[in-house]
Amino acid sequence: MQPGAATKLCRRTAVAVAVLAAACSTASYEPGKLTPDQVAQCRAVEAAYRAQAADYPAKRDAMKQDPVAAGWLTRMFVRDVFTVREGRPLGGDEELFRAAIKAEDPTEVRALAEIKELGAMAVPTLVGDLLLHEQPHPRELGVELLAHVGAPARPELLRIVREGETRQQRAAMRSLAMCGVDAEVMAMLRVQANDEDFTVRADALRCLRHAGPEGQVLLGERMQQDSDPFVRRVAAETLAHFRSSKTALVLVDYLERCKRDKDWPGELAAQKALQRMAGKRGPRTPEAWRAAAPTFDQPRPVPASSDPPR
Repeated sequence: MQPGAATKLCRRTAVAVAVLAAACSTASYEPGKLTPDQVAQCRAVEAAYRAQAADYPAKRDAMKQDPVAAGWLTRMFVRDVFTVREGRPLGGDEELFRAAIKAEDPTEVRALAEIKELGAMAVPTLVGDLLLHEQPHPRELGVELLAHVGAPARPELLRIVREGETRQQRAAMRSLAMCGVDAEVMAMLRVQANDEDFTVRADALRCLRHAGPEGQVLLGERMQQDSDPFVRRVAAETLAHFRSSKTALVLVDYLERCKRDKDWPGELAAQKALQRMAGKRGPRTPEAWRAAAPTFDQPRPVPASSDPPR
């Protein structure tokens, strides 16, 4: 390394962290002010990380013991993920999580691995900077990264579902469901699926795609009983993740109800769900879908070109 390169690296690091803090943090969150010694430690750890030095893991593990320093280290890794993904379209939570699992850019792969390694120490920053953000892109990244952390993030996510504002509850629910739906999370989703706010109910139902047979039953109930047509549509579209003849017949019942009620958006949602399960494009009559229902107990054929429209 040429003389002065490390100093330039430190200056770039300080500027980048400041930019990230200004652009991505919520108004109320701050990991804590770094002392001069902590700043020096952060710079040494980043230099070792960028150089892939042999002593980097030891330096990082020492830094993990300090919540403030660990918060700023988390921001460094989040900044790397932002940099790699700059310009990508914003997708849904499932697509984002799948992208994280299949990440190919080496910078992103390393950053995601380091966030997971930080575990519980990364959670306050991921929540404060991202999950609670007012803008959708940082918030969606927070959903994904907290799910990537997994079990260490669960206590804080559960707290946000219980105590947070509506938008925060919805984001935390989705992250929890991506971590895995056990009995505790399922009980929480049942409560939220009956929340007075229709947007909370809708996101709770979207989460049930991860919930197995119990989630499938609850989706069918809400599709039939919810007072809000949008929530019923969300339930129908989410049922497409449970391919079976029984699910198909429940969706056909919903399709016929929408036809009777002249609920065109509901008809479209039912058709969309049935097409997704069939793996084929094009609407059909209720009678045709009923006739096709037994085939949904068989493995879905691989589409010849692309998936049905979502």
